[in-house]
Amino acid sequence: MKLRFATLSLLMGSGLVWAAPDLNDTFNSLKGAVEKKDAAAVKTLAPQASKEAKTLLAAADTAADVKEFAKGAEEYSEYALSILAAQGGDDSATIALTDLLLEQNGKSRHVDTAAPAYLNALGKQGAPKAAAGAQKIIAGRPENEDALYTLATGNPTYAARLVTVMRTKAKPEGVGEADWQKKKDFMMGSGYYFSGINAATRQAWADSDRDLKAAEPLLRGNSQMLNIAYFYLGVANYQIGKLTQDRTRIQAGLKYSQQSAAIAGPMQGQANTNVAAMSRELGTGARAK
Repeated sequence: MKLRFATLSLLMGSGLVWAAPDLNDTFNSLKGAVEKKDAAAVKTLAPQASKEAKTLLAAADTAADVKEFAKGAEEYSEYALSILAAQGGDDSATIALTDLLLEQNGKSRHVDTAAPAYLNALGKQGAPKAAAGAQKIIAGRPENEDALYTLATGNPTYAARLVTVMRTKAKPEGVGEADWQKKKDFMMGSGYYFSGINAATRQAWADSDRDLKAAEPLLRGNSQMLNIAYFYLGVANYQIGKLTQDRTRIQAGLKYSQQSAAIAGPMQGQANTNVAAMSRELGTGARAK
């Protein structure tokens, strides 16, 4: 990214100021606004740079080197919107800058930079706002994991898509290996988790058991999600055991329920109740935590 924009600066210094004076001035002003982190100026200058660049690109008599400059300037306008949106601190500015980027080019790879801050800002206004923003993102960036994660709660289709995307998605430029692996594990684990919870609400116990078992190793360290995952694994295995008259599955249900009861979280109380009930049924004498 830095190399590409460095090349753009070299092109500016090669006489293109005379061939594209308006775009040159706008680009310079936009670059200065980015350096100053001036969101208000970027909101004005980025769309202007994009418009001027597109005019040059559409003209039949535009020279090849000027077109190269225009392409770079157009992408820089997208970068400018995304980097100022991603800096956070002002939710209204983050939302406005990202909406401008989505309108300008919803397929831009720079949307991925702005997406986390954008969805976080919208989330403060309520889940429906965040979901609407996520839908805007995936219209042009269907593999954006942050948008898919936002939509995956309660929606098995998006949860499955999140898992599929994260299985093969390459590490983005500029992200460290360890940070990417951590995010990848969390996103895949969340996809399995949302699918498993949804299956449990539909009493699809085998599906719930399968997906939550896949989620468990990927969510280690996230006590809140594990408290819930172990609870539903306990219920799923108990129900499977009852339906198939398989005592070992009921015992597995007890074990998972004990794990849930041992973790502070929203399902801890109910997990304790389930531990006591399953223990009585099995005659093990096991106690709730």
